[in-house]
Amino acid sequence: MTIRTMCSTARLSRRDWLRNATAAIGGALAVGATLERANAVVKLSQKVVAYQDHPDGEKRCDRCVHFQAPNACNIVDGDVKPDGYCRFFGVRSRA
Repeated sequence: MTIRTMCSTARLSRRDWLRNATAAIGGALAVGATLERANAVVKLSQKVVAYQDHPDGEKRCDRCVHFQAPNACNIVDGDVKPDGYCRFFGVRSRA
């Protein structure tokens, strides 16, 4: 079946064409919004990771691989103190 045959047998009214185009655009926007949410970083609460605002011996946030100066963490939600600690402490390699 050629394109010309398909167009002549399945003619869309302007209203149908606009409805289909609107549905396609809406679907594309919904997929885009879903992908954006999928890329969002999910962080754990301070309670879940047993965060404390003081160090555990030599283990402290500013020596952890997850720490982001001045007061953030890759995996813990909210502000963290550089001398804080949680159970996901990982020693930062010295470069």
